[in-house]
Amino acid sequence: MLGATLKQIRDQTSVKIDVPRRVSVSGGNGVANGGSPHTSGATSPVFADDDDEPTVPISVIGPELLAFEARDLIKQIIASKRARATQRVRDIPPHIVPFVKARYSTFVEAAEGGDAELLLKSAEREVTVSGDREVVLRVIEAIKSYIATISASLTSVKISLPKRQHRLLVGDAVNEILASGKCVVSVPPPEESTEEIVIWGKVEDLGSGVTAVMSRANSQYTHEFPLPGPIALSHQLLMYIHYTGYAHTLAAAHPGVLVFIPELAAKSEASVLNVDLVGEKSLVDVAVRQVSELMGKLNGATKDVSVDWLVHKVIQGKHAKR
Repeated sequence: MLGATLKQIRDQTSVKIDVPRRVSVSGGNGVANGGSPHTSGATSPVFADDDDEPTVPISVIGPELLAFEARDLIKQIIASKRARATQRVRDIPPHIVPFVKARYSTFVEAAEGGDAELLLKSAEREVTVSGDREVVLRVIEAIKSYIATISASLTSVKISLPKRQHRLLVGDAVNEILASGKCVVSVPPPEESTEEIVIWGKVEDLGSGVTAVMSRANSQYTHEFPLPGPIALSHQLLMYIHYTGYAHTLAAAHPGVLVFIPELAAKSEASVLNVDLVGEKSLVDVAVRQVSELMGKLNGATKDVSVDWLVHKVIQGKHAKR
């Protein structure tokens, strides 16, 4: 409401509208610190669109009739703003997010045709609902209620699978397993050494959930290609693969084969660095031969060198791909 809107009201009513800085706002007595007690008109809170935002008291100063006119104009704007709201459900447990995503249509139905926009950010583990205040509150309540209900009804089982098969249980696989087995699978980050995965579901669904997970884990052939050592050499080869985009080149040359390489950040913790190839065995075998040929060509062709920090930016700029 600040800026052009306040200027329009000032020009129309010839009153002074004082909006204090947030740092000077007192703790809820309706008067700004340092404000004058003899102001003519009314002091009204300004409510933000997002319920998480704090309110700010403002002062209207001028002849009484004009001050009341300005106050009424401000209240009309506040009322129109307050008719809309944005609320969020944050910090949803990671294993609950897929269940919430699968119920998206149900939450849309909770709006009962009202004005509400839902946005699920899986990575941030939060749902944002914007629209008519009454509709938003109804949808938010439906989401919170479902999360509480599903959280209380879930149990888990842990099983061990080779790390190479974990690749087959992430991304779209999570939704497929939920659709077929009514369970959600949680996989540890690649840099962690544990091979345990966790399957979440209702007691009566865990059997079908385990079946769905194992079916997916065994659905394709996986091959771990360890980069030649010692580990210092493996680091050099990994950097070459990253900076030349070799993983994309390899995948493009072998349709049907998925190529996974370690993150550069993981190199300091890993003792062995693997290139994982996933797909039909016959296709993967051909891709493995190409990787093996590249490693042979790179034998003795990489080296760590020290470069003066003054020329780092030059190297990282236009010469980075050379």
